[in-house]
Amino acid sequence: MQATIHKAHRELKRNHDTILIIGDGQSMPADLKKFLSWDIPHDAGALGRAVREYPGVVDHWFNADGETAIHWAKNLAPETIRHTLGEVDGFDVDWDLEQDDYHYQEITNEAGRMHGSSALFATLASLKMGYSHVVLAGCPLDAEGHYYFEPSKETLGPIWLGFDYMAWLDFARMPEAARVRSMSGYTAKILEHPTKEWTNA
Repeated sequence: MQATIHKAHRELKRNHDTILIIGDGQSMPADLKKFLSWDIPHDAGALGRAVREYPGVVDHWFNADGETAIHWAKNLAPETIRHTLGEVDGFDVDWDLEQDDYHYQEITNEAGRMHGSSALFATLASLKMGYSHVVLAGCPLDAEGHYYFEPSKETLGPIWLGFDYMAWLDFARMPEAARVRSMSGYTAKILEHPTKEWTNA
C-alpha cells in the first residue's frame, strides 16, 4: 500500500519533520486543542472543511474526491498545496494510490473505490513526502458525524465499510505505520495515541 506522485505542479517541501492532519470528525476541536497545547513545531495538513479551523497557514489540503471539491480547491489560500487522486482542475498534486481491492469489485461490480478514508490517503501522501511523524486529529473513523453539525440522527455517519477497516488494519502492519499516530477514535485504537514525547522525538 503506497501513494506515488503522478504529477506535481508545485514543489513539495517540508518546513518541519512533523505534520498534523486535521479531519472533519466530531473529535477534531478537542484533538486540535490538545495537540496545539504541546507547542510542537509542525506543518499543517487538513481534510475537507477542517482547512478553515486551523489557526494559521495550512500547508497541505487533501481531498480524495477531487472532482467534488473543485470549488473548494480554487478558493483556498494560495500558500496551501492541494492534493487529490487523479488529475483534477484546481489541484496542485495528482497522486496514484496502490492498495488491495479486497475483492470489492468482484462483489459489487464497482471499480476504483478507495478503501480506508481520506485520512489514509493524506497519511500515505505525507509519508511519501518524507514526514517522520504524522499525527491525525479529528480522523476517528467512527459514525459520530462531523464537527460542524450538531449531533442528530440526520447528521450521524459516515457509514464505514469493513473494506475501510481492512485497509487501515493492513496499513498498521506496515513498517511506515510506526511514524503515524491518531488522537482519537478507531484510528487511535489501530495506530495508538501520540504523546508529546513521541511527536517531539
